Parts: sequence; C-alpha cells; structure tokens
Amino acid sequence: MMVLKRKEVVAAALVVLIGVAGYLNWSYQDVMKVTDGGEYIATGKKLGEAQLVNKTDTATEAQSSNNYFDEARKNRETSREKALDILNQTAANESFDADARKKAQDAILDIASAVEHEAAIENTIKAKGYEMVSVYIDGQNVEILVKKDGITDSDVAKLSEIATSHLGISAANVKIIPVK
Repeated sequence: MMVLKRKEVVAAALVVLIGVAGYLNWSYQDVMKVTDGGEYIATGKKLGEAQLVNKTDTATEAQSSNNYFDEARKNRETSREKALDILNQTAANESFDADARKKAQDAILDIASAVEHEAAIENTIKAKGYEMVSVYIDGQNVEILVKKDGITDSDVAKLSEIATSHLGISAANVKIIPVK
C-alpha cells in the first residue's frame, strides 16, 4: 500500500487546479471589451459567442472581430502565464519532494507543447483561407474559434482534419466555434 505524503497530494492538487482554472478563465470569460469607433461596449458574452456591433459598417464589424480574437488570445496568454508562474515556483521549490517538482515540470512541458501546436494549427487554418482563428488545446481537447459566416459541413471537416492530423486525436475531441 502506497501512502502519499501530504506535500505530494498538495502539489498534485495544485497542478490540477491550475490547469482547470486556466481553462475556465479562458473559456468562460464573462466580459469581452469591444471597441466600436471609440465607444466601449461590455458584451457580457462568453468565448465562443460573438456580438455583431454594427451590421451596416463593415469596417467597424472587422475591427470588432479583430478585437474579439485579440481579446481571446490575450485571455489565453494571461491564464497560461499565471499557471506557468505557479508551476515554475513549484518546480523550483525544494521544500516539495522530487515527484511533486517533476509533475510541475511535466505540466510546464505540456503547456509549452500546447502553445506550439496551437500556433501550428492556427497557421495551417489561415493557410486554408480562414483569416480569423484562435485555437485552444486542453489535454486531448481542442477548441477552434473561427470567423466565417455559415460554417458548412465541409468547413467542419477541414478544420477537424487539421487539428486531428497535428495532434493525433479523434475528431470527437475537436470543437468548432463559429464567430460572427
């Protein structure tokens, strides 16, 4: 029978909580800031939902979309930075045992790998003609936010195939979120 030390349990719980907190912060952001010609709008939308600010002004619409994707990327990076700070502190703290520090180091490597894959998937999707895209990888699950009116089955197949080929995962683990 293996008895876990208190520090190991605490370190493992911290790693799991950091991952969950980062994901929840990114995916359930309550307020997005959108600029509409100098006017501030608090949309109250969650990531994956978009608000069309002005149907008649395509320049303002494009700016709002750009701001939406910029905000989504910023939120993703902020969450990751916070998680990495805590993981780096855990990995460097010698009061934790070697196993806890190793788990923190492994989590850091997982985050680095996710960042690399997200960039590669985003670049591939952009090369296929989708100009506005943001990808978030959480373990074996992928969310792809893409700006395109009227996502077709062909679009879903293309986007899913890009993610599955990069990551070697099932299409069931890929979520496509159209942003207007």
